[in-house]
Amino acid sequence: MSTQEELILKNAKELSKRFAERAQRVDKQGVFPSENLRELSENGYFAAFLPKPYGLGLPASLFVEVVQEFAKACASTAWLYVVHCAAAHSLYTCGSEEQKQRFLSKVSTGTLMGLAATETTTGAGISGMETVATKKEDGYALNGTKSFITAAHGGELFIVIARLADSKEQFPKNLSAFIVEKGTSGFLTGQRFESMGMRGIGWGELVFRECVVPKENVIQDGVRAINSGGHLGMLGASAISLALSKAAFEVCKTHVKTRTISGQALGQREGVRALLSEMSSDIEAMNQVIKFGVDAFQRDSYPDLLKVKNFVTESCLRVLDKALRITGAHGYSTLLPIERYYRDARAPLLHFQTLELGKNVLGSILQT
Repeated sequence: MSTQEELILKNAKELSKRFAERAQRVDKQGVFPSENLRELSENGYFAAFLPKPYGLGLPASLFVEVVQEFAKACASTAWLYVVHCAAAHSLYTCGSEEQKQRFLSKVSTGTLMGLAATETTTGAGISGMETVATKKEDGYALNGTKSFITAAHGGELFIVIARLADSKEQFPKNLSAFIVEKGTSGFLTGQRFESMGMRGIGWGELVFRECVVPKENVIQDGVRAINSGGHLGMLGASAISLALSKAAFEVCKTHVKTRTISGQALGQREGVRALLSEMSSDIEAMNQVIKFGVDAFQRDSYPDLLKVKNFVTESCLRVLDKALRITGAHGYSTLLPIERYYRDARAPLLHFQTLELGKNVLGSILQT
């Protein structure tokens, strides 16, 4: 790790201390963590992992470490950051030079990005997308509603996937991506959803009513745009799951030393020791798989990234279930953050392809 990378990671740990102080309020009140995001932007993290000259060009291995620090403190902040980085990566990978120069400069100065593909009627699949883009003289008019979008309430710049109304092509060639800024006429924020976990991510609807997007904001290959961002998103989601597992493990280690029953420390019980041992093994396995995930991202291997996300996000549930069994009523209550970790851990299972869809797609790929 270079000196610059060490400083970036050290600063992430310092920022996370402040994020941790605000995490309970973000969770209990569903507050969008604007202050945390502002500090991330001011400290250069919004563009840190974009290639030069648009960012610092820092490696994916450091991205995983930084995301873990944020997630241990406040999963909502970490999730918003991962989605932002995924959207920025999509724009860098698939956008024109003019688009990158125009929009990525805004990212480096604090513009929060998001991805908008999911719809109520199609879920995680995009083949039956109903949001349509109708060609106009000066661009395209978007009509439709995107649902369950991270940063719908709080984001400022979105990569929106829509079906071309006049296209004679079949899926996926009938999809394009559109760069849409908040404030564009016909671009509205719809319902806000209250969620089980990660309650500060501004989850909600984006509504398009004759929203005219200039042709200069069109990314022709919509599927490539959403997939390129999704690859980094899968790596980030896995990092969050690993971080929540590590955080829960640390809470458990402290709890079993300080919690006594009938004069005996909880950690002296054989069953508790066995659960701690299993948690430790699961976390080490997740650590190694994440390293494989960094390599898979660098190779742009979609099947391998699916393996990583499927394994790590599901393993996290096992770890947190054991954490809840160890801490009992204390973990089930708000006396310990275990119950928050337990709820937050469900989000990575549902985003950047659900666990079940990911397994189904991977199973299909493995048969080709």
